[in-house]
Amino acid sequence: MAGPPSGLWRFFGRIFRFEAASQSFSAKMTPHITTIIPTFRRPRLLRRAIASVLEQDYHHLQVCVYDNNSEDETKSIVHEFSKQDARVKYYCHVENIGSLANFIYGMSRVRTSFFSFLSDDDYLLPNFYRRAIEALNRHPQAMFWAGMSLHVDEQGIIWDARVRRWSREGVFKPPEGFMAMTGGMAPAWTSILFRKEAIDQIGLIDIEVGGPSDLDYCLQLAAHHPYILEKYPAAVFMINSQSFSATQPMSAFWPGWKRMIGKFSDAPGLTPEFKKDAQYALQRDARKMLFRRGAHALAAGRLDFARDAAKALEADCDEKTRSLLLRALAAGCSQSTTFQQIYTTAYRQAEKRLVNSRHDLQATYGHLLRPN
Repeated sequence: MAGPPSGLWRFFGRIFRFEAASQSFSAKMTPHITTIIPTFRRPRLLRRAIASVLEQDYHHLQVCVYDNNSEDETKSIVHEFSKQDARVKYYCHVENIGSLANFIYGMSRVRTSFFSFLSDDDYLLPNFYRRAIEALNRHPQAMFWAGMSLHVDEQGIIWDARVRRWSREGVFKPPEGFMAMTGGMAPAWTSILFRKEAIDQIGLIDIEVGGPSDLDYCLQLAAHHPYILEKYPAAVFMINSQSFSATQPMSAFWPGWKRMIGKFSDAPGLTPEFKKDAQYALQRDARKMLFRRGAHALAAGRLDFARDAAKALEADCDEKTRSLLLRALAAGCSQSTTFQQIYTTAYRQAEKRLVNSRHDLQATYGHLLRPN
């Protein structure tokens, strides 16, 4: 029997090739990662943040910008990106719902297999997503991949890269993974790629924790699930001396810390021994954190904050020695301008020595930094 005319074969061939190409194009455009960028009145820095995502060498992503009703050029800047790249999405709230609520709102709308958080003044470094996806594909049991965030100040000085100080890389399982994040060593979530299953397992960010909600979320996951850590520079976390996190009152974070610690008293699925160890580790971290923040506040002349930190150290942490020291320093600063000046100078010099002791960070990673 004679087959269809050769012209008809060519016609069907073109259709099949078109359909195959369309399917390939569709697959290429299907996002696997959602980058959540909450923003409020930082259009210039937002431009840098968005660009750092679009320049990733892993292209199966979408950038979702959630504007807290900035009422400035933010909308036009995002639309400028979206006209050039359909992966950029924009949503503007009718009013400012608050920073943390905006993070949670973006998180609640994740539909992709993976997601990450990016504050509008931070930015990603090259190859972050590709490296994270490759590792997560090799270890499907891991709930997230954590890389290294470079902590950079407004002058472009790298203050820290805490993940570099971890004793090892690789897969961490509970309880080791949880304990490795204590002692001030938790990775900033700017350099973390989460599986969407994280939301299915433990839900959204706990808004009642407030300031330390990012740490709380990572600790909750690490207490129950494995994760991967690599000493790879994945993102830049900007240290902003005027940000809310740098000037917030005690009420913005200390009740949240207490809630975070208290969660492990009756957390389901954890052994009594682990619960006890977790609470002890977090209480130890809380004592150090309160004293450090109190000492920092004194250098900025925030005496009331230092007194509140001293009160919390004694009342909530049973830490009388550090409490008395903070009280004495606050009293000296309040009674003598000269004492305040001497203390501030000494504190700033100690900070400078700390940064100088890590000068190799600038030499190693300085070339990765973008201008402000």
